[in-house]
Amino acid sequence: MKQAKRRYRYPALEMAPEVQSTVDAEIEAQGYSTHAPAMAAWSAWLKRSIAFERKQATGR
Repeated sequence: MKQAKRRYRYPALEMAPEVQSTVDAEIEAQGYSTHAPAMAAWSAWLKRSIAFERKQATGR
């Protein structure tokens, strides 16, 4: 039986500017940043951290 390919990239979410500003305000009210470069840097750090922990746990 043929298996479907996994989709790794999802289309970008498009929201109305009013909705986006409301979501950003709620995120910032919870103490998080919506600064795109900072989020990208944090995401890269998190990926490296997870890879390091996995390597430490499995030895690979």
